[in-house]
Amino acid sequence: MAPRKATTTAALFLSISVYLMYPADSLSEFYRYTTEDGDVHYVDDLANVPEEYQPDMKVYREKYDHLPEGERAIMLQKDRERDAQRAMEEHKLKGQREKEARLKRQQTDVVIIGNQVLVPVTIGYGIKEMETLFLLDTGASHLVLFSDLAGILNVKSQEKGVSMVAGGDLIETDLVVLDYLKLGPLDLKKVEATVIQHTTKSAETIHFSGLLGMNILRNSRYTIDFENQKIHWQQPN
Repeated sequence: MAPRKATTTAALFLSISVYLMYPADSLSEFYRYTTEDGDVHYVDDLANVPEEYQPDMKVYREKYDHLPEGERAIMLQKDRERDAQRAMEEHKLKGQREKEARLKRQQTDVVIIGNQVLVPVTIGYGIKEMETLFLLDTGASHLVLFSDLAGILNVKSQEKGVSMVAGGDLIETDLVVLDYLKLGPLDLKKVEATVIQHTTKSAETIHFSGLLGMNILRNSRYTIDFENQKIHWQQPN
């Protein structure tokens, strides 16, 4: 029994020695990061990872350290190829999503009532933002806000003025400057608008909060799809 015990003790000592020589933490680490262009990079030094990619990088322990150097290189190459393929697919999917988003921005759902085209517009002033409908009016030279909307936004008058309305009547107006206006692909800053007191006949229902004038539309190319109630915006040449 004694020799068997000695052999067991020797084997245990050998195992401990091997463990001390190759502790678990001694396995090398490598870092994988993917650039904005979808290129996959592997480095074995954290200092070689650009700072902008460090939050999303992945840290690996060499899982093929137990293999001979040649086999390990082959397995790592296969991993790189798989990761590169995956990154390429993700990059392609990202491109498709961006294309879909661009197409969506190039068309706007509108409301058509008779000959009136009502367009959803997002306007911002100060800390307030509102999405509401504006009547597309190519006869209006400026963006027009009805006083009710101007009151909600609490816009401040820059100066007083006078405007002529349909029928030739002159009315007092206020000139204001909105912080921004968003419409389809348009994202405009510091937009001038005229505020008027809008009056209607007692039985008339108004479905919009102002007029979308030519200071917004003059540099835009678009077509109106009356059947499907959409505006299709064209990219400038």
